[in-house]
Amino acid sequence: MMKKHLIIIACLATQVTGCVYKIDVQQGNIVTQKQVDQLRPGMTPNQVRYVLGSPLLDDVFFPQRWDYVYSFRKGGGAMALQRLTVFFKDQRLAGLQGDFRPHPSKGLAKPEIVTVEVPPRQRRRGIFEIIGDFFRHLL
Repeated sequence: MMKKHLIIIACLATQVTGCVYKIDVQQGNIVTQKQVDQLRPGMTPNQVRYVLGSPLLDDVFFPQRWDYVYSFRKGGGAMALQRLTVFFKDQRLAGLQGDFRPHPSKGLAKPEIVTVEVPPRQRRRGIFEIIGDFFRHLL
């Protein structure tokens, strides 16, 4: 009889403690209005990546479209979702779509940002490329 009571108490204790705390869940890219205000038409993909970071979704079928998605769920409550889609045309920033709108700068004489030229990254050869080259030279 005592075993039954202990089992019931243990089950109730695990159910109660499991419902007390739920963690906050953040996923995706955090994009702020300040970052969006730094975007200008004609920017290169490297410049956009410098301002916004790497896109969450980089579709191989539509390389001219980058999607930045951020979701936040506080303690198991409702989910807040923010989206920003960046469009390129001829490797230049052509448009934005989503929850953010760029604000015009207050003064045209003094721009608030400086355009940064990102130098091309020097790519290192991977181990499989080195091994492949080795076997190609043998043939």
